[in-house]
Amino acid sequence: MIKQSDIIADLHTHTIFSKHGYSTIQENIAAACKMNLKFLAITDHIYNDGTELAIKNEATRCKYLEKEINSNYEENQVYVIGGAEFNIAQELTKREKLMKLRWRPIGLHGFKLKISELTLNDLINEFEKSARMHNAFAHIERELHKIDNYSHGENLDDEIKNFFDTIIELAKLNNIFLEVNESSIRNNDDGNEVRINYWIRRALDNNCRIYLASDAHFSSRVGKFPLAIELLNEIDYPKELILNCDAEQIKEELKIVL
Repeated sequence: MIKQSDIIADLHTHTIFSKHGYSTIQENIAAACKMNLKFLAITDHIYNDGTELAIKNEATRCKYLEKEINSNYEENQVYVIGGAEFNIAQELTKREKLMKLRWRPIGLHGFKLKISELTLNDLINEFEKSARMHNAFAHIERELHKIDNYSHGENLDDEIKNFFDTIIELAKLNNIFLEVNESSIRNNDDGNEVRINYWIRRALDNNCRIYLASDAHFSSRVGKFPLAIELLNEIDYPKELILNCDAEQIKEELKIVL
């Protein structure tokens, strides 16, 4: 059984840099403090096309954020993790600097591809390529109803189940954390909650490591996981497999020295 007070980190949040976020970094930090968090990941989207200047600007933004803001760590009592949310199928010609970021979740979005024109095998191939460069898979349940020209609907057919089983196996083999996304459960677009209920149980069967994410686009959502916690408690997901509950594991996995 986990409680809100057990959660010491929010590992997926956005700011105004994401263009569809509505709070500043400082507002997110203040919200994290109110929730008694110890760690806060800022995971704004990487939108650029990978040109040298654009990639330099993105990497500098993320690294500067972590270095400068954490110079006030003792005052804030929240360590800010400089990261980025990458987008599935996003081709960046110069990834080297970005791949040095501590936290590199890659999300299933339709930003860089047309989901309706893909098969589930296409998506599996994209995740397989991403497994070499990322340490987390974000909201793997999103937009799957659009696959194959909206052929899957809200129901869990065998192909969708096989997709999740394959992604879970891929995560397990490559030491990748799987994200339980509060926003996906709350918004439940075309069956998100049904899909999460399936894959989280399969992740439990495979002792997969997971993390909770508010996916906050506004500071009032930072650090709040009531629906995710309820879901995890229904199936008694072990606390030791939840990254947000263990400060030492966060520091070890993300190479943080306080």
